[in-house]
Amino acid sequence: MTQSAPQDDELDTLIGYQLQMARLRLMEAAHAALAPYGISPARVTALALIRAQPGLDQSALGRALSINRASAMKLVNLLVERGLVERRPGRDLRSHALHLTAEGETQLPEMVARLRESEAPVLADLTEPERARLLQLLHRIHAPFSRD
Repeated sequence: MTQSAPQDDELDTLIGYQLQMARLRLMEAAHAALAPYGISPARVTALALIRAQPGLDQSALGRALSINRASAMKLVNLLVERGLVERRPGRDLRSHALHLTAEGETQLPEMVARLRESEAPVLADLTEPERARLLQLLHRIHAPFSRD
């Protein structure tokens, strides 16, 4: 367990700093939870986006993840190699429609369940209504940026 560093009182009032500290704890737990699958939380996010939008192309996936074309291609290649995603003919000759494979459809719910379980210890000091309120507030912050 890591010892926390002394903190400047001003940092206590910076929402971005507090979110980053919470994110670090959550990501550490998420990586540990996903270790048996050999996959990162970002790749699980990509799988969830593909499941939510079957036929999504690589460019749209890259935009949704805020990554460039080359990174999106590497990500999709890895997911295809792992047997979790398949490319099908797209809307034109230059694009591919992305779909989860049967293995992807099977593993994704398991991975999401592991992520959900990994959050529990990090959020243990919050009551259920506090967790719901936190999620609601985070959605409100994120919503304006997720609209296309």
